[in-house]
This record gives sequence, structure tokens and C-alpha cells, in this order.
Amino acid sequence: GRNVVIVDDLVQTGGTLYECGKTLKAAGAESVSAYVSHAVFPKESWKRFNVGGDRAVFEKFWITNSIPTVTNTLPIKDSIFEVLDLKNIIIHDLDHYSSV
Repeated sequence: GRNVVIVDDLVQTGGTLYECGKTLKAAGAESVSAYVSHAVFPKESWKRFNVGGDRAVFEKFWITNSIPTVTNTLPIKDSIFEVLDLKNIIIHDLDHYSSV
């Protein structure tokens, strides 16, 4: 089996992401992880993906801190989630690119 990473722009409740991960595992993937740019996760729906949740099919779940009100509440220790900080990328772009 292969190690697979699903890339998506946005996750809310994650039904489609979960179904994709579950299908990949059933098709023989050794591991399935997810990278999502914007984690909305209304009503703490992230809990379903974490260890012990009913959607716990992902080995790792990378998200950016584009929505800090969500990412600041995620458990990081003993969790599948890893938050990727956008600050340095944004500062670099502001310093090096102009609209003129």
C-alpha cells in the first residue's frame, strides 16, 4: 500500500474528506493523511477526526492557522493535528512583492 496525502482547500464537517480517506484505506492505502488550508470545523467537528473519533481515518492532519479562532483550540499533543504557521510566508510576501 501507498502513503497518501489528500489536499483540500477547506474543511467544515469533513464528510467528503472522510469518505475519501475511508475509500483510500479500503483500497489498500497503507496510510492516509490530510492537508487542508482553511479549517473551519464548526461546532468542534474536528473532534470526530481525532484519535477515538468516528472519522479517525487519518494518520496526520495538517492545517494552516488561517482561522486562528479554530486552530488555537485544537489539541496538538497526542493528536493527529499539526498547525502550520502562515506568519513568515505572509511577512515575506508583503516585504518582497508590490502591486506596481
